Amino acid sequence: MRLNLFALAFLVASTSLEAQTWLPIGSVDAAVPSLESLLGHPPGKAFSDARSVDRVIDGLAAASSRVRVVAYGSSVEGRALRAMVITTPERHARLNEVRAANLRLTDPRTLSASEATKLAESLPAIAWVSAGVHGNESSSPEAALALAWQLAAGTDERTSSILRDAVVIVDPVLNPDGRARYVDWYRRTATDPPSHAWDAAEHAEPWPGGRTNHYFFDLNRDWAWHTQAESRARIEFYRQWMPHTHVDLHEMGPFSTYFFFPAAPPFHQALPPEVAAWGQIYGAANAAALDGVGAAYYVAENFDMFYPGYGDSWPTFNGAIGMTFEQAGGGRAGLAIRRPDGTMLTLLERIRNHFVTSLTTIETTVRRRQERLRDFAAFWRSSIESNDAPRTVLIRTDRDPALGQRLARVLSSNGIEVHRLTSATAISARPYYAARNERTVFGAGTLAISLQQPHRRLATALLESKTAVRDTFFYDLSAWSLPIAYGLPAYESDAALPSSAQRWTRDDTVRGSIVGGPAAVAYLIPWEAHNAASVVWSLLRKDIAVHSATRSFTINGRRFAAGTAVVFASPQRPELHRELAGLVERAGITAYATSTGLSEKGIALGSDRVVPLRAPSIALLTDEPTSSSDVGELWFLLERELGVPFTMLRAEDLGRASLTKYDVMLLPDGGWNSFLDSTKSAALRAWVASGGVLIALEDGARALTRKAAGLTGAELLRDVKDDEKSAETKEREKRQREERRTMTRFEKEEQDRLERIPGAIYRVLVDTTHHLGFGLPGEVFVLKGNGAPFRAVDAGHVAAQFSPDTTAVSGYSSSNRARDVASSPYIQEFGVGRGKVYLFAESATFRMFWLGPSRFLINAMLLGLPPKVY
Repeated sequence: MRLNLFALAFLVASTSLEAQTWLPIGSVDAAVPSLESLLGHPPGKAFSDARSVDRVIDGLAAASSRVRVVAYGSSVEGRALRAMVITTPERHARLNEVRAANLRLTDPRTLSASEATKLAESLPAIAWVSAGVHGNESSSPEAALALAWQLAAGTDERTSSILRDAVVIVDPVLNPDGRARYVDWYRRTATDPPSHAWDAAEHAEPWPGGRTNHYFFDLNRDWAWHTQAESRARIEFYRQWMPHTHVDLHEMGPFSTYFFFPAAPPFHQALPPEVAAWGQIYGAANAAALDGVGAAYYVAENFDMFYPGYGDSWPTFNGAIGMTFEQAGGGRAGLAIRRPDGTMLTLLERIRNHFVTSLTTIETTVRRRQERLRDFAAFWRSSIESNDAPRTVLIRTDRDPALGQRLARVLSSNGIEVHRLTSATAISARPYYAARNERTVFGAGTLAISLQQPHRRLATALLESKTAVRDTFFYDLSAWSLPIAYGLPAYESDAALPSSAQRWTRDDTVRGSIVGGPAAVAYLIPWEAHNAASVVWSLLRKDIAVHSATRSFTINGRRFAAGTAVVFASPQRPELHRELAGLVERAGITAYATSTGLSEKGIALGSDRVVPLRAPSIALLTDEPTSSSDVGELWFLLERELGVPFTMLRAEDLGRASLTKYDVMLLPDGGWNSFLDSTKSAALRAWVASGGVLIALEDGARALTRKAAGLTGAELLRDVKDDEKSAETKEREKRQREERRTMTRFEKEEQDRLERIPGAIYRVLVDTTHHLGFGLPGEVFVLKGNGAPFRAVDAGHVAAQFSPDTTAVSGYSSSNRARDVASSPYIQEFGVGRGKVYLFAESATFRMFWLGPSRFLINAMLLGLPPKVY
C-alpha cells in the first residue's frame, strides 16, 4: 500500500527513550572504542566541543580501516573542516577509481548511454550526511558522530550491507565557529543538573546566537553563492564526489516534532519530476522508522525546493536527492526542556531521531541503489538531451572586467561551464526584462553561458532573469538572478554559442593597469568599477590625497563620469605611480594618467567641483536590537571587501559612549522602535547635527521617521493621514476592512501570507547627479523584502526610488503590495544640522551576493561626508 505522505501528519504514542536500544544497532567490533569513551561522556549528556569531535574522528580513523579522514578546509576562525569517508577497506583501496567513474556520469558527453547504464549497475551508492551548518542546532553533529561510529564499529548485517554497496561521507560540523559560540555559551550558563524550565537562562541564547558563522552569515543560504570560506571549501570537496543522496540535518523550535521529506511546494521548475517521487520513497521509509521508535513527525510543510542556495536544493540541482531533516530543538532546547504539553525533550532523543532517519535514508539508498544511480545518470543525460531550443546567457563585462571574472568564478565553482567572447560579435539577444530581441554587438570578454550543458538545471536557476512563480508561499526568496545581483548587464539569446566563444578557465585572470604611464598631472580612476572603492580607500589609508569629481568631464578624448577619483601627481610622493600601479593591478581595474588638467568638455581638474576625500572613522552598531545577519553583511563589506578599519559599537552604549571620534555610523536592520529611547535618540541627533553621517538600513531607517524617533522628516506610507489619502485609496481600504471582518481565522492567515513579499526583484531609478548615484547606471535592480514602503516628503531628497511600474520584475508580490511600492523612495537624504542622515528602505548588501546596490552604501560612507571643520 502506497502512503500519501503529503497528507501525513500525526502523533504516535510516546515510548520511553531509555527503553530503546538504538545504538549500537547490533554486534560491534571490540577493537573500536565505544562512542562514550571517545566523546568523554555518554551520548546526550553533554555537548561535544571541537576537541571531543576531533577525538571521535581521529579515534575512529585510528581504530577502523573503514574510515578515512579528509581535511578539506578551514573556517574563518581557523577551525579545521573535516569529513569522514566510510566504506569497506577493499573499496578504499580503489576509491579514486570509484570517484572518477561516478564523475563520468555527470558529463554524458564523455560516455555512451550503454556505458552509463553499466556504471550505474556497478558503482556503489554515494550517500552524504551533513550536520551542524547551523551551529546552535546542536543535536545534528552528535547524531552524525553516532552514525559514523555505527558504520565504523558495526558488524551486524544492516551495517555490513550498507558498507558492501555504499560509500558514506559524514561531515559532522559544517559550521565549527558557530557551534563553538553556542557550546561555549551553554557551558558557561547551564546549571548542573540542567534546568528543564523553558524560561531558564540556559534556554535563552543571547545575541547573536550560534546559528551563523564568524561573520554572522547563514551558511545554509550560501550553497550557491560561495561568499564564505566554509562554503567555498565545502563545495570544492562536494564536487569531487557528487553523491547520489544528500541529507542535511537541522533543528527547529523545541515545541515542534520532526520533519522529513517529501518537501513542500513549490519545486523549482528546472528540477525533474523524479525529485518528488524520491521524496515519497524516502519519506515512507523514514515514517516507518520513526514509527518504530514512537517519534512524532510531519512532512510536506514549510520547507520547499525553490531557492537554490539550501543544503537540500543545491545538491538536488547537482543530481542528488537532497533532503532537509528537522528535529525539534534548536538553540533554546539545551540538554533538556519541558514542553507546554508536559513532555520532556532531551538531547538524547534528538540525537536518536536524527540517527534513525540518517541510517534509514542510507539503507533505502543502498536497497534501491541501481534505481537511484539510473536516475542520477538520467538527470545529467536529460540536461543535454533537452528538446528546448538553444539558449545562451550573455553578460557584458566591459565596464567592469574584474567583477565579471568574479561572477565567472562563482559559476565555475558551481560546475557551470562558462565561455567568453574572444572578439566583438553581433548576436540577436534581448536584455533582461526587455520584450524584444535586438541585433547587438558584444565586445571581447563578454561572458557567454550556454544552457545546453550538463549543468543546465543549475545554470538556469542561477541565471534566469525571472523565476517561474507558480505558488504564493516561499520559505525563502521568490526571486534571484546572479547577473542582476552583481549589477552586470545581461541578455538572453535563442542562438547557440558563437564561434568566437572560448571556454573560460581560472587562468583567465584580469589584471589592472595604468594607461598612459607616469602622470604629469593626475591619475583618473573611473568610479563604475566595483573594486575602485577598495583602491581609493587603500590610497587614503596610505595618506595619499584623493579627490572626487562631482561632475563629468572629458580628457584625452575619454569621458569620465561624475564620481571619478582623481589622484594628483606630487613631486613629494615619487613612489605614487608604483604604489597605484600595484593597487590597480591587483584590483583588476584601469586607471588613466593625464598630463593636463584642462578638459575638452566639462569641468577642469582644478575645479571646486573636484572635492577632497578623507578616510572616515566608521562605527557599526551591533548587539541587541540589531539583526545579526545585517551586522554581518556590513562587517564583511567593510573588512573583507573594502579592507576598511572600523569600530563595533554596542547599540546599548549609544546614550553614554562618546561619538565625536566617528564620522560615519551604520545603523543596521533590527528592532529599533522600542529601543531608541529619548536619551539614545538625543545622542544620535546631537552627533549628526555636529557633522556626523548616519546611514540607517531597513527597519533601522523606519525607526528614524517623523512618527518614530523623529530624527528625520521621513514618513512611511502606512502612516499617511486619512485626509491626505486619495478617494480611491480610502475606498479600497474600506473595502478591504469590510472583507476581512467576515473572514475565518484561516482566511485571515492566508491573506496575511499573500500580502507578504518574500524577496522579489524590483527596478529602482537612480539620481546619477547625486553623489549616492555616482558610478551607477540610471536604473538598477534590487531585492525588495517585506518592509513597509516609505512615502516621499518635501523635507528630504530621494536619491533613488522604486520604479512607477506596479509589479516586481521577478518573484512574487501581491498587486496591493506592488502598488504601494511603486514610486516609493529606496534611498532618502535628510539634512540634520551640519550632518546627514541616509535612509535605505532595503538591504544594500543582501547576503553579500547581491553586490550591485552596495555602491550606494559605499558612496554614502565615502562621498557623503561634510567638509571637515578646522
